[in-house]
Amino acid sequence: MSDDIKRVTRKDVAELAGVTPTIVSYVINDNRYVDTVKKKRVLAAIKELGYRPNSFARALKGKQSNHILFIVDDLLSSHFAKIIKKMDSWAYEKGSFISLCESQNSDEFVSQIYQRYFDAVIIASGTFRQKYIQQLIDTDIPVVLLEMRNYSKLHGEFALINSGLYEGARLCTRTLLEKGRKNLVYVHSRFVENNEFILEEDFRYHGFTDELKVAGIDSYRIIQGYHDKIELEETIGCLLDSGFRIDGIFGRTDSEAIPAMHILQQRGYDLPADCSVIGVNNSDLCNYVQPSLSSLDINRGEIGEAAKHLLDKMLSHQNLDKDELHISLTAELIKRESL
Repeated sequence: MSDDIKRVTRKDVAELAGVTPTIVSYVINDNRYVDTVKKKRVLAAIKELGYRPNSFARALKGKQSNHILFIVDDLLSSHFAKIIKKMDSWAYEKGSFISLCESQNSDEFVSQIYQRYFDAVIIASGTFRQKYIQQLIDTDIPVVLLEMRNYSKLHGEFALINSGLYEGARLCTRTLLEKGRKNLVYVHSRFVENNEFILEEDFRYHGFTDELKVAGIDSYRIIQGYHDKIELEETIGCLLDSGFRIDGIFGRTDSEAIPAMHILQQRGYDLPADCSVIGVNNSDLCNYVQPSLSSLDINRGEIGEAAKHLLDKMLSHQNLDKDELHISLTAELIKRESL
Protein backbone atom coordinates (compact mmCIF):
# COMPACT_ATOMS: atom_id res chain seq x y z
CA MET A 1 0.00 0.00 0.00
CA SER A 2 1.10 3.58 -0.41
CA ASP A 3 2.85 5.45 2.39
CA ASP A 4 -0.17 7.74 2.81
CA ILE A 5 -2.43 4.80 3.58
CA LYS A 6 0.04 3.11 5.88
CA ARG A 7 1.07 6.22 7.80
CA VAL A 8 -1.85 6.53 10.22
CA THR A 9 -4.78 4.15 10.45
CA ARG A 10 -7.96 4.04 12.45
CA LYS A 11 -6.31 1.29 14.50
CA ASP A 12 -3.45 3.65 15.40
CA VAL A 13 -5.94 6.22 16.62
CA ALA A 14 -7.79 3.57 18.63
CA GLU A 15 -4.60 2.38 20.33
CA LEU A 16 -3.56 5.91 21.32
CA ALA A 17 -7.04 6.78 22.59
CA GLY A 18 -7.43 3.47 24.43
CA VAL A 19 -10.62 2.50 22.59
CA THR A 20 -11.62 0.06 19.86
CA PRO A 21 -11.37 0.89 16.14
CA THR A 22 -15.18 0.68 16.03
CA ILE A 23 -15.47 3.53 18.56
CA VAL A 24 -13.11 5.61 16.41
CA SER A 25 -15.39 4.94 13.43
CA TYR A 26 -18.44 6.06 15.43
CA VAL A 27 -16.72 9.33 16.36
CA ILE A 28 -15.56 10.00 12.79
CA ASN A 29 -18.92 9.21 11.20
CA ASP A 30 -20.94 10.68 14.08
CA ASN A 31 -23.54 7.93 13.69
CA ARG A 32 -23.72 6.52 17.22
CA TYR A 33 -23.56 7.81 20.76
CA VAL A 34 -20.06 7.71 22.24
CA ASP A 35 -19.22 8.53 25.84
CA THR A 36 -17.97 12.12 26.10
CA VAL A 37 -14.66 11.14 27.71
CA LYS A 38 -13.93 8.53 25.05
CA LYS A 39 -14.93 10.94 22.29
CA LYS A 40 -12.50 13.58 23.60
CA ARG A 41 -9.69 11.00 23.72
CA VAL A 42 -10.41 9.95 20.13
CA LEU A 43 -10.48 13.54 18.86
CA ALA A 44 -7.24 14.29 20.71
CA ALA A 45 -5.60 11.19 19.20
CA ILE A 46 -6.77 12.19 15.72
CA LYS A 47 -5.25 15.64 16.18
CA GLU A 48 -2.00 14.32 17.65
CA LEU A 49 -1.49 11.71 14.92
CA GLY A 50 -2.70 13.93 12.10
CA TYR A 51 -5.18 11.26 11.06
CA ARG A 52 -7.29 12.09 8.03
CA PRO A 53 -10.49 10.02 7.61
CA ASN A 54 -10.34 8.20 4.30
CA SER A 55 -12.35 8.90 1.21
CA PHE A 56 -14.77 6.10 1.97
CA ALA A 57 -15.81 7.60 5.28
CA ARG A 58 -16.53 10.87 3.48
CA ALA A 59 -18.32 9.04 0.68
CA LEU A 60 -20.61 7.28 3.14
CA LYS A 61 -21.95 10.69 4.13
CA GLY A 62 -22.33 11.97 0.61
CA LYS A 63 -21.68 10.85 -2.91
CA GLN A 64 -21.22 7.15 -3.61
CA SER A 65 -19.44 5.46 -6.49
CA ASN A 66 -22.33 3.04 -7.18
CA HIS A 67 -19.76 0.30 -7.61
CA ILE A 68 -19.51 -2.91 -5.56
CA LEU A 69 -16.54 -5.26 -5.76
CA PHE A 70 -16.93 -9.05 -5.47
CA ILE A 71 -13.63 -10.84 -4.69
CA VAL A 72 -13.42 -14.59 -5.42
CA ASP A 73 -10.83 -17.36 -5.80
CA ASP A 74 -11.65 -18.44 -9.33
CA LEU A 75 -13.12 -16.24 -12.05
CA LEU A 76 -13.99 -19.34 -14.09
CA SER A 77 -16.28 -20.75 -11.39
CA SER A 78 -19.97 -20.51 -12.28
CA HIS A 79 -20.79 -20.66 -8.56
CA PHE A 80 -19.91 -17.00 -7.96
CA ALA A 81 -21.39 -15.82 -11.24
CA LYS A 82 -24.74 -17.30 -10.19
CA ILE A 83 -24.63 -15.44 -6.87
CA ILE A 84 -23.95 -12.17 -8.68
CA LYS A 85 -26.80 -12.89 -11.07
CA LYS A 86 -29.12 -13.08 -8.07
CA MET A 87 -27.89 -9.65 -6.96
CA ASP A 88 -27.74 -7.94 -10.33
CA SER A 89 -31.33 -6.67 -10.52
CA TRP A 90 -31.05 -5.26 -6.99
CA ALA A 91 -27.87 -3.42 -7.94
CA TYR A 92 -29.43 -2.14 -11.17
CA GLU A 93 -32.43 -0.76 -9.30
CA LYS A 94 -30.03 1.16 -7.06
CA GLY A 95 -28.11 2.50 -10.03
CA SER A 96 -25.09 0.37 -9.14
CA PHE A 97 -23.12 -2.39 -10.76
CA ILE A 98 -21.03 -5.27 -9.42
CA SER A 99 -17.52 -6.15 -10.60
CA LEU A 100 -16.01 -9.60 -10.15
CA CYS A 101 -12.30 -9.99 -9.56
CA GLU A 102 -9.88 -12.69 -8.41
CA SER A 103 -8.16 -12.31 -5.05
CA GLN A 104 -4.51 -11.24 -4.99
CA ASN A 105 -2.46 -11.50 -1.81
CA SER A 106 -0.57 -8.22 -1.85
CA ASP A 107 -0.61 -4.77 -0.30
CA GLU A 108 -0.87 -3.35 -3.80
CA PHE A 109 -4.15 -5.19 -4.41
CA VAL A 110 -5.65 -3.69 -1.25
CA SER A 111 -4.31 -0.28 -2.23
CA GLN A 112 -5.95 -0.53 -5.66
CA ILE A 113 -9.29 -1.37 -4.02
CA TYR A 114 -8.88 1.56 -1.64
CA GLN A 115 -8.13 4.02 -4.44
CA ARG A 116 -11.09 3.03 -6.62
CA TYR A 117 -13.77 4.23 -4.20
CA PHE A 118 -15.91 1.11 -4.07
CA ASP A 119 -19.08 1.50 -2.03
CA ALA A 120 -18.72 -2.02 -0.61
CA VAL A 121 -16.69 -5.21 -0.98
CA ILE A 122 -18.01 -8.78 -0.90
CA ILE A 123 -15.36 -11.44 -0.27
CA ALA A 124 -15.90 -15.11 -1.14
CA SER A 125 -12.37 -16.46 -1.04
CA GLY A 126 -10.60 -19.29 0.71
CA THR A 127 -7.15 -17.99 -0.25
CA PHE A 128 -7.35 -14.24 0.40
CA ARG A 129 -5.22 -13.76 3.51
CA GLN A 130 -6.94 -12.46 6.58
CA LYS A 131 -4.41 -9.67 7.12
CA TYR A 132 -5.56 -8.12 3.83
CA ILE A 133 -9.22 -8.57 4.72
CA GLN A 134 -8.50 -6.79 8.00
CA GLN A 135 -6.88 -3.92 6.09
CA LEU A 136 -10.08 -3.51 4.07
CA ILE A 137 -12.21 -3.56 7.21
CA ASP A 138 -9.95 -0.91 8.75
CA THR A 139 -10.59 1.46 5.82
CA ASP A 140 -14.29 1.65 6.81
CA ILE A 141 -15.46 0.17 3.50
CA PRO A 142 -18.57 -1.97 4.19
CA VAL A 143 -17.30 -5.56 3.92
CA VAL A 144 -19.47 -8.67 3.56
CA LEU A 145 -17.70 -12.01 4.02
CA LEU A 146 -18.99 -15.35 2.81
CA GLU A 147 -17.87 -17.44 5.76
CA MET A 148 -15.92 -20.24 4.07
CA ARG A 149 -13.42 -20.40 6.92
CA ASN A 150 -12.81 -19.28 10.48
CA TYR A 151 -12.78 -15.49 10.67
CA SER A 152 -12.74 -15.22 14.47
CA LYS A 153 -9.44 -13.29 14.45
CA LEU A 154 -10.91 -10.39 12.48
CA HIS A 155 -12.12 -7.32 14.38
CA GLY A 156 -14.12 -4.23 13.61
CA GLU A 157 -17.45 -3.92 11.86
CA PHE A 158 -18.11 -6.35 8.99
CA ALA A 159 -20.91 -8.68 7.91
CA LEU A 160 -20.83 -12.48 7.71
CA ILE A 161 -22.91 -14.90 5.66
CA ASN A 162 -22.50 -18.50 6.78
CA SER A 163 -23.72 -20.70 3.92
CA GLY A 164 -23.74 -23.88 6.01
CA LEU A 165 -20.44 -25.26 4.72
CA TYR A 166 -19.26 -26.74 8.01
CA GLU A 167 -22.45 -28.61 8.85
CA GLY A 168 -22.81 -29.52 5.18
CA ALA A 169 -19.33 -31.04 5.12
CA ARG A 170 -20.19 -33.07 8.20
CA LEU A 171 -23.38 -34.27 6.50
CA CYS A 172 -21.44 -35.32 3.38
CA THR A 173 -18.88 -37.20 5.46
CA ARG A 174 -21.59 -38.84 7.56
CA THR A 175 -23.35 -39.95 4.37
CA LEU A 176 -20.14 -41.61 3.12
CA LEU A 177 -19.78 -43.42 6.45
CA GLU A 178 -23.40 -44.57 6.34
CA LYS A 179 -22.59 -46.12 2.96
CA GLY A 180 -20.01 -48.25 4.75
CA ARG A 181 -17.04 -46.25 3.46
CA LYS A 182 -14.05 -46.31 5.80
CA ASN A 183 -10.98 -45.30 3.75
CA LEU A 184 -11.87 -41.73 2.90
CA VAL A 185 -9.89 -39.08 1.03
CA TYR A 186 -10.38 -35.32 1.17
CA VAL A 187 -9.30 -33.70 -2.11
CA HIS A 188 -8.24 -30.09 -1.83
CA SER A 189 -6.21 -28.28 -4.50
CA ARG A 190 -6.22 -24.80 -3.01
CA PHE A 191 -3.11 -23.01 -1.81
CA VAL A 192 -1.77 -19.49 -1.74
CA GLU A 193 1.61 -18.36 -3.00
CA ASN A 194 4.70 -20.09 -1.66
CA ASN A 195 2.59 -23.24 -1.19
CA GLU A 196 1.14 -21.86 2.05
CA PHE A 197 -1.85 -24.13 2.57
CA ILE A 198 -4.91 -22.90 4.45
CA LEU A 199 -6.57 -26.14 5.51
CA GLU A 200 -6.49 -25.13 9.16
CA GLU A 201 -9.01 -22.35 8.45
CA ASP A 202 -11.28 -24.17 5.97
CA PHE A 203 -14.78 -25.12 7.16
CA ARG A 204 -15.10 -27.98 4.69
CA TYR A 205 -11.90 -29.60 5.92
CA HIS A 206 -12.91 -29.17 9.56
CA GLY A 207 -16.38 -30.57 8.90
CA PHE A 208 -14.80 -33.62 7.25
CA THR A 209 -12.24 -34.31 9.99
CA ASP A 210 -14.60 -33.49 12.88
CA GLU A 211 -17.22 -35.96 11.64
CA LEU A 212 -14.58 -38.67 11.26
CA LYS A 213 -13.33 -37.95 14.77
CA VAL A 214 -16.83 -38.40 16.19
CA ALA A 215 -17.13 -41.70 14.31
CA GLY A 216 -13.75 -42.88 15.59
CA ILE A 217 -12.33 -43.15 12.06
CA ASP A 218 -8.65 -42.33 11.60
CA SER A 219 -7.96 -44.17 8.33
CA TYR A 220 -8.34 -41.17 6.06
CA ARG A 221 -5.98 -39.23 3.82
CA ILE A 222 -5.72 -35.61 2.69
CA ILE A 223 -4.66 -34.75 -0.86
CA GLN A 224 -3.82 -31.06 -1.05
CA GLY A 225 -2.04 -28.44 -3.08
CA TYR A 226 -1.75 -30.19 -6.44
CA HIS A 227 -1.48 -28.06 -9.58
CA ASP A 228 -3.14 -30.23 -12.20
CA LYS A 229 -4.73 -33.60 -12.93
CA ILE A 230 -1.33 -35.21 -13.58
CA GLU A 231 -0.15 -34.40 -10.06
CA LEU A 232 -3.48 -35.59 -8.64
CA GLU A 233 -3.20 -38.83 -10.60
CA GLU A 234 0.30 -39.42 -9.28
CA THR A 235 -0.81 -38.82 -5.69
CA ILE A 236 -3.83 -41.11 -5.94
CA GLY A 237 -1.66 -43.74 -7.62
CA CYS A 238 0.83 -43.61 -4.76
CA LEU A 239 -1.97 -44.05 -2.23
CA LEU A 240 -3.38 -47.07 -4.04
CA ASP A 241 0.06 -48.59 -4.58
CA SER A 242 0.76 -48.23 -0.85
CA GLY A 243 -2.21 -50.47 -0.10
CA PHE A 244 -4.67 -47.73 0.90
CA ARG A 245 -7.88 -48.87 -0.77
CA ILE A 246 -9.83 -45.66 -1.34
CA ASP A 247 -13.57 -46.26 -0.96
CA GLY A 248 -14.84 -42.71 -0.43
CA ILE A 249 -13.90 -39.27 -1.77
CA PHE A 250 -15.02 -35.86 -0.55
CA GLY A 251 -13.90 -33.10 -2.93
CA ARG A 252 -13.69 -29.52 -1.71
CA THR A 253 -15.55 -28.58 -4.90
CA ASP A 254 -17.11 -30.50 -7.78
CA SER A 255 -14.15 -29.53 -9.98
CA GLU A 256 -11.85 -31.32 -7.50
CA ALA A 257 -14.10 -34.35 -7.00
CA ILE A 258 -14.66 -35.09 -10.70
CA PRO A 259 -10.98 -35.52 -11.76
CA ALA A 260 -10.45 -37.79 -8.74
CA MET A 261 -13.46 -39.84 -9.81
CA HIS A 262 -12.13 -40.17 -13.37
CA ILE A 263 -8.69 -41.24 -12.12
CA LEU A 264 -10.21 -44.04 -10.03
CA GLN A 265 -12.19 -45.22 -13.04
CA GLN A 266 -8.99 -45.31 -15.10
CA ARG A 267 -7.46 -47.44 -12.36
CA GLY A 268 -10.25 -49.99 -12.78
CA TYR A 269 -12.71 -48.81 -10.13
CA ASP A 270 -16.39 -49.52 -10.65
CA LEU A 271 -18.23 -46.45 -9.33
CA PRO A 272 -20.16 -46.29 -7.09
CA ALA A 273 -19.79 -49.98 -6.22
CA ASP A 274 -16.13 -49.61 -5.20
CA CYS A 275 -16.12 -45.99 -4.10
CA SER A 276 -18.63 -43.23 -3.30
CA VAL A 277 -17.84 -39.64 -4.33
CA ILE A 278 -19.27 -36.30 -3.17
CA GLY A 279 -18.37 -32.78 -4.28
CA VAL A 280 -19.43 -29.27 -3.26
CA ASN A 281 -21.30 -26.51 -5.15
CA ASN A 282 -23.82 -28.64 -7.10
CA SER A 283 -22.46 -27.29 -10.39
CA ASP A 284 -23.90 -28.08 -13.81
CA LEU A 285 -21.01 -30.52 -14.31
CA CYS A 286 -22.56 -32.93 -11.81
CA ASN A 287 -25.12 -34.09 -14.36
CA TYR A 288 -22.63 -34.47 -17.21
CA VAL A 289 -20.35 -37.08 -15.68
CA GLN A 290 -20.89 -40.81 -15.27
CA PRO A 291 -21.96 -41.67 -12.67
CA SER A 292 -23.64 -38.34 -11.96
CA LEU A 293 -21.98 -36.61 -9.03
CA SER A 294 -23.61 -36.14 -5.63
CA SER A 295 -22.87 -32.66 -4.34
CA LEU A 296 -23.48 -30.25 -1.49
CA ASP A 297 -25.74 -27.49 -2.78
CA ILE A 298 -24.85 -24.03 -1.49
CA ASN A 299 -28.04 -22.00 -1.83
CA ARG A 300 -26.87 -19.20 -4.10
CA GLY A 301 -30.27 -17.55 -4.14
CA GLU A 302 -30.32 -17.23 -0.35
CA ILE A 303 -26.72 -16.00 -0.33
CA GLY A 304 -27.62 -13.32 -2.86
CA GLU A 305 -30.65 -12.27 -0.82
CA ALA A 306 -28.60 -12.18 2.39
CA ALA A 307 -25.90 -10.07 0.74
CA LYS A 308 -28.51 -7.63 -0.57
CA HIS A 309 -30.10 -7.36 2.88
CA LEU A 310 -26.79 -6.70 4.62
CA LEU A 311 -25.56 -4.20 2.03
CA ASP A 312 -28.86 -2.31 2.15
CA LYS A 313 -28.42 -1.82 5.88
CA MET A 314 -24.69 -1.10 5.83
CA LEU A 315 -24.89 1.38 2.95
CA SER A 316 -27.76 3.26 4.61
CA HIS A 317 -25.60 3.61 7.76
CA GLN A 318 -28.06 1.86 10.05
CA ASN A 319 -26.81 1.05 13.52
CA LEU A 320 -26.44 -2.71 13.52
CA ASP A 321 -25.67 -5.09 16.35
CA LYS A 322 -23.19 -7.89 15.74
CA ASP A 323 -26.02 -10.43 15.53
CA GLU A 324 -27.69 -8.40 12.79
CA LEU A 325 -24.49 -8.56 10.75
CA HIS A 326 -24.34 -12.37 10.84
CA ILE A 327 -26.71 -14.48 8.73
CA SER A 328 -26.63 -18.29 8.86
CA LEU A 329 -27.99 -20.46 6.04
CA THR A 330 -28.30 -24.21 5.43
CA ALA A 331 -26.71 -26.29 2.67
CA GLU A 332 -28.38 -29.38 1.16
CA LEU A 333 -26.80 -32.61 -0.07
CA ILE A 334 -28.07 -33.50 -3.55
CA LYS A 335 -27.76 -37.27 -3.86
CA ARG A 336 -27.02 -38.72 -7.29
CA GLU A 337 -25.54 -41.91 -8.76
CA SER A 338 -22.03 -41.44 -7.33
CA LEU A 339 -23.22 -42.62 -3.90
